[in-house]
This record gives sequence, structure tokens and C-alpha cells, in this order.
Amino acid sequence: MKINITEEKQNSALKRKELIAEIEYDGPTSSKAELQKMLSETLNVDIKKIEIKKILSHIGKAGGRLWANIWEEKEVPIYAELKKPKEAKPKEEKREEAPKEKSKEEAKPVKEKPPEPKPEKVEEKKEKAEAKPEKDGAKE
Repeated sequence: MKINITEEKQNSALKRKELIAEIEYDGPTSSKAELQKMLSETLNVDIKKIEIKKILSHIGKAGGRLWANIWEEKEVPIYAELKKPKEAKPKEEKREEAPKEKSKEEAKPVKEKPPEPKPEKVEEKKEKAEAKPEKDGAKE
């Protein structure tokens, strides 16, 4: 893999160096971890100070463009350490299920009947009905 730095800019306000580089590689596009390691070796800079912002592959060519920052104070995580393989979780042994001997009645919950209307209210309605005189439509 070859790295050719095409543009280098010092950003003193953010205390970093901004790089644009052309990269040539064989096979698939290089990962951020590989490029971070190559830049640290090429520029003699601590790997924790290099941040890979973007990798853009050229269509139909084994190469691409790289945008990176080299920080003076800030430490960036090492990409190779971030992508650790996940540990396989040990599968729990299946518990032996107790045989199902429940009857259908036990399995279904018993529904409670709604409470019957109170007799007082029924009596009140009867009294109101008796108190109202019926209208025959004819006036007396």
C-alpha cells in the first residue's frame, strides 16, 4: 500500500494538521485501522493522534483518497482496538419442563360476574314512575 500526501494544512485554532492523501492498495479498500497504522509509520507520529475522517475509493481502480487529521493534544481511539471480535455467549442448557397435567379448568381463569344492580336504585325508579302522572293528551 502506498500513501501519497497531496495536501497538508495546519489548523492552529483547533491544534491539528489536516491531510488529504492519495492511496494505492491491492485488493479491497483498506480499513481505517490499516490506514491509521500506515500514516503513523510514514509520518512518525503517535497512532493515538491520527484520526481518519473519510476514505473514498476510485471507481474501477485499486486506489482512493483519504482525509485525515493529526491532533496535537487530543487522543483518538485506535481503530484496530475498537473492532474486537464478539465473544460467543455460552448457551444455557435447556431446562427440563415439567409435564403438563393441568386440566382445562385450571388453565383458564374464572371470570367473575359483574355485580347485580342495587335494589335501592330499582326501588327509586319505581317510585319516580308512580309519582309521574300519565298524560292522556286531553286536558281536564
